Amino acid sequence: MKPTVAAHPEPSTADSFHVVELDDVADALQLAAKLEYGGLPGAVLADSAVRVAQLKAQLAALEAEIVAAYDASGDWEVSGYRSVGAALSHRARVRRAEANQTVHLARSLNTMPVVSEALSCGEISLCHARRLAKASSREGFSDAEALLCDHARTLSYPAFDKAVSYWEHLVDNDAAEQDAAFKEQRREFHASLTFDGMGRLDGWLDPLGFEEFRSALDRIEAELFNNDLKDAQSEHIDKHTTELWRTPAQRRADALVEMARRATSMPEGAKAPEPLVIIHMDKPSFGEGLNETLGLVPTRNESTEAERGVMAEGRLCETDLGAVVTPTQAVEQALRGHIRRLVYESPGVILDYGRSTRLFTGALRQAIQARDRTCGHSGCELPARLCEIDHIVEWQHGGATNHANAATRCSYHHRHHKPRYRSLN
Repeated sequence: MKPTVAAHPEPSTADSFHVVELDDVADALQLAAKLEYGGLPGAVLADSAVRVAQLKAQLAALEAEIVAAYDASGDWEVSGYRSVGAALSHRARVRRAEANQTVHLARSLNTMPVVSEALSCGEISLCHARRLAKASSREGFSDAEALLCDHARTLSYPAFDKAVSYWEHLVDNDAAEQDAAFKEQRREFHASLTFDGMGRLDGWLDPLGFEEFRSALDRIEAELFNNDLKDAQSEHIDKHTTELWRTPAQRRADALVEMARRATSMPEGAKAPEPLVIIHMDKPSFGEGLNETLGLVPTRNESTEAERGVMAEGRLCETDLGAVVTPTQAVEQALRGHIRRLVYESPGVILDYGRSTRLFTGALRQAIQARDRTCGHSGCELPARLCEIDHIVEWQHGGATNHANAATRCSYHHRHHKPRYRSLN
């Protein structure tokens, strides 16, 4: 049990109080700020940055505990505030939305002891705690809390967020379907002419619509990039990609205009190309989606929420960009013919070219990209479709062109941070 700390009046303001121990924290921060960090080794700086992130999490936990106590005290109402969020927003001079987020987390942590303890120890971050607070409204969260919190401790944030989404879909399929329908209803797009004549684009797309749009945009942007690179190389062989005449953002803008040009130039009556949406899906999810689509209700196995959490670890039903979708959405796309099927080691897909060819192309390239999903370098999450396929054992050292000897790497990590492997000779 934590000791009770007496509040002491602050000398400068008669109506203001503070806790002495918090002043000690402020003094420690001021002392740390006086250090010269510029001359320290990079490894020390990296560890220090991680330590500061842990301290931020601990401060967030402390703030949530204090806010929860302030909320329960009711003093904010006595002081004339309509809510504790309004009191925090006014007294701490922060945005109302930020104050409300703090209050929501403080209230949620009271029902999440495992998450609260992990945040207090700096084992998880504030964004982890907020994501778990959102998931805590699901029935049975308390049984799966320890497992989901362990994911927060060990996984990257995108992987953790995906794991929580799978758990939410598994424990409450109806709510997941409603959420998917809500996202589809939220789709909107605005194209506005500004006062200075520039055009402003703004909109929202549901996960599958965005996947289709982004895939088309990326293909055209890649064409423009290759053209820019050829122009740069023709001017100077050593010219770097950072010196291309267009920035990536400008290329995306030009690719969007090019997309419109190609759409308007299509002859009347011509057959439009079928959209392509790549969805990674396991067999149980496909069966579940098929049953839901056909109106068949399978017999669900009685399992605890913790067991469902374990089941969610191996679940796979997401777009190529990593957005989790419901099995029903995936099956509907499949029935429309918008799904590309990639089966590893099937007779229809060649996965081993041996030494007959050097480059990873065609079906082999697509299969490797589907397998790796992102750049293989630690911490790099560039989608695999924008990456290059690299030989693990170099071609010149005897490496074969097959899926076992392939790694997906973005152009930067392929050229500048390539790991060294021994040859086969």
